[in-house]
Amino acid sequence: MTNGLMDRNGPATTDYLARFRRKIGVNASSWLEFMQQHAHDTAALDREMDNLSRAIKQALAEPTAWEPGLALTGETWRHVETRGYWLAWQEVLDQAVEVSRQAGRQADEAFLLDQLGELARILGDNRRAQEHFDAALSLSRMIGDRAGEGHVIVHQSQIYLALGDLAAALTCCEQAASIFEAFNDADNLAIAHNNWGIVLLEQGAPEDAMAHFELAATGFERSGNRRGLAKALGSQGEAYRHMIRWDEAMTCYQQAIAIDEEIGHEVQAARTRMNLGILCHEQGRHEEALALHMAVEPLFRRLGDRPHLARVYNNVGVFLAALGRWDEFQAAFDSAVSLHLEADDLPRAAHTLTNSAEHLLDQKLINEASDYLDRAYTLLDTLPSPPDYLLRDWELQSQRLETMLAAQPAN
Repeated sequence: MTNGLMDRNGPATTDYLARFRRKIGVNASSWLEFMQQHAHDTAALDREMDNLSRAIKQALAEPTAWEPGLALTGETWRHVETRGYWLAWQEVLDQAVEVSRQAGRQADEAFLLDQLGELARILGDNRRAQEHFDAALSLSRMIGDRAGEGHVIVHQSQIYLALGDLAAALTCCEQAASIFEAFNDADNLAIAHNNWGIVLLEQGAPEDAMAHFELAATGFERSGNRRGLAKALGSQGEAYRHMIRWDEAMTCYQQAIAIDEEIGHEVQAARTRMNLGILCHEQGRHEEALALHMAVEPLFRRLGDRPHLARVYNNVGVFLAALGRWDEFQAAFDSAVSLHLEADDLPRAAHTLTNSAEHLLDQKLINEASDYLDRAYTLLDTLPSPPDYLLRDWELQSQRLETMLAAQPAN
């Protein structure tokens, strides 16, 4: 009897495991088909995110289902990025990278490392992002994946921007654009042009930046990328704002927000509302600017978006100072500096420190302002090519400080 039971259980268990493994693979393949069919149906994908995550984790845990599991991981990233499921996705991407290495699938590994880099950048871990991008770039070059190389390089441009190396950021955009032009890839070429324009805007050249933003908008329209078009319109709004063409800036911001709301890109709509708030401040509408920023602050905090949360706090500090709420603005600036430093975004940390010094000088708090300017200088001195406007702002406040010190009565 015992032998009979063993004989029956052996094959049955083997058959069951085989069927179970096939089921996992089929399940992952079915979800991949679902993702492709509902790529633009934000509500449907939101409803199924828990099921998608489970299907991916099951597939990545079963070697016979690795292939559809990796494909599903890559396909789901776009929705994860757009909707802000970043914190929950770290574990999935780590698991997928490990599986791709075990399977010897170097193209998948490079693609997933690039996604890990983008995830780290979004969450404000620029050093970790650079490590992932460097690894992805090395793999892409080793296997001769020129398109993959372009994807990584265009993403790296934003890291160099955050690290204060504008020359390297510009080089990345130029190289990526050249790659995508060769492939006649309108969508990714548009991304390269949009990032190129952002770097030029940081360099204080809004007219030159606008030319790239317009090329980006044209490319996104050509490829049917509504999400990209909204981003390019928001970028155009920024260029117009820097050119003091406020009506055009307002129009571009509103168009961008309308598209993002239509496609369910709540995060990017919130980012554009921040820029709209800055425009309101520049027009003297400080209360409105403050309200717009406070409305988006909970979203960035919930999603773990440290870079944009830091910008919110910096801007709130500026608005509070403009409203004469002196007992509140310093805490906002200090929160912004801490978050910028956590993200290794030294240029923006220096910018916030200089902002803080400006408003401390407005209150005749000379010693405190001097301390903030010293801290800003220490950061600026470490940057390979700091933006000119940061240097100009620091020099202006330093000159104010010297004038006020000279006017103090001698002891």
